[in-house]
Amino acid sequence: MRRLLTTLLGLAALAAPAFAQDDHNDAGPVSSGYAVVTATSGVNPNFGITGGLVVFETFGYRSEVPALQAGVLPATMTTRMVLFANAGIRLSSNVGVAITNPGSGDAVVTMTLRRASGNVTSSKTITVGARQQVSRYISELFADVPDVPIDFDGSLTLTSNTPVAIVALRYRETKFSTIPITSLSPSVGPPEVAPGIGGRNGVLLAQFAADGLWATETVVLNNGTAPLTVRIDLFRQDGTPLVTTLNHQTGSSFQNLVIAPGGVIIFSPRDANNDSDF
Repeated sequence: MRRLLTTLLGLAALAAPAFAQDDHNDAGPVSSGYAVVTATSGVNPNFGITGGLVVFETFGYRSEVPALQAGVLPATMTTRMVLFANAGIRLSSNVGVAITNPGSGDAVVTMTLRRASGNVTSSKTITVGARQQVSRYISELFADVPDVPIDFDGSLTLTSNTPVAIVALRYRETKFSTIPITSLSPSVGPPEVAPGIGGRNGVLLAQFAADGLWATETVVLNNGTAPLTVRIDLFRQDGTPLVTTLNHQTGSSFQNLVIAPGGVIIFSPRDANNDSDF
């Protein structure tokens, strides 16, 4: 009995380190940017990833348990789109917009803000550099426009000289949810961000955040009939690699991830028990 107990304790000691690491860095600073999921093998050479690769993410704020969260689908790349716009001091409401430009040239984005009546309130232009991202609240984007009211409901139309990807979240204090974005021009797939990353076999997630109480979980499903090998690459807002810890692995690129037909992989920060926040 004593020998059996010693053996069990020894096995427990060997198993414990596998789940002893906590991936979270709540002290920050927050790392923010975007992610690209690319199928590197197992795709149809004529049709790319159509019908095979399914990707989405859960974006969350760890101020509560369970974390405040919203599901975010891959972004549609387009040159013209419209979304609901809202900002209000009294109710602490706002809409956060992330504009990701995975292309090789600068994106010149004109933003037109309209009131609920449809009348134009203001229009301004920003530049999003190649491979970069801009993420701001509506109130921040138009903070330098004096005729925009403090409390505002309406719409925001974005027009770009090159396709960009947009994601929008509606906030009220710390609570948030995803809101729809309507493309007003033909959509296109993401370009190659770097050799072997993105392109016709890639999916772009326009917002990714980690550390400082923020977390992002990426879910990748193989809906095809053959094994699929994928990679997940993370980028900061300036286009440089975003290094964080997911599934107890630290890096900016997670490669050679094999998914069986009908299978799924989940990459997220894990606690010491190997549990995700979501």
